[in-house]
Amino acid sequence: MKRIILISTLLCFCISHSQKRKIRPLLWTHHSDNTDIFGVSVGLYPSDLEYQTTYSRTFGVRIAASPISLLHIFGGKPSQGNSTHKTYGINFSTGSLIKMDVHGISGTVITNNLKKMNGISVSILSNQIENANGIIAAFGGNGVVQGNGIMIGGPWSNTAKDFNGIQISFQNDIIEYGTGIQIGLFNNAKRFNGIQIGLWNKINGKGFPFINWDF
Repeated sequence: MKRIILISTLLCFCISHSQKRKIRPLLWTHHSDNTDIFGVSVGLYPSDLEYQTTYSRTFGVRIAASPISLLHIFGGKPSQGNSTHKTYGINFSTGSLIKMDVHGISGTVITNNLKKMNGISVSILSNQIENANGIIAAFGGNGVVQGNGIMIGGPWSNTAKDFNGIQISFQNDIIEYGTGIQIGLFNNAKRFNGIQIGLWNKINGKGFPFINWDF
């Protein structure tokens, strides 16, 4: 295990060096262009308000505590455009709308608005992700453009354009195409290969109570 970590670190260092990126060990701010941080990266103001021409990367733990995170409740759509931040490890934020990729675990208090998520994403309010693979859970609801895995939501809906896996919420919606299982009071999908379990289930405009399927 130690050998794998050492080799991975050396590879990351070589890649960073070849791209002439700045290397910052142990502790640094992620409000920095063209920078690789190995350890803990921190930020105390909303990154989505700044302009970055190149992205920063955190290999370890990223912490973002924004004093105006409550404003992110109005940012209900997944991030679009190129990523400006990439985290390999653990990301914790009070709420953000930045174009960020997370490979590992991401947790937020308000809205987890990400471009790409591979791993586990947990939010008190909602997750809004362009491309998600893994477990997406929120006490409110979730929105995904393309995803694979498990979506778990609360009183708000789980909504996805294309999704393969399991959706569990009061209401589940697949806008274009999906496969797997939908479990909720109301389930709806335009094109779906799988099973729906709920009070009212609809596939391609055809509804049926309690259980519905199409293969």
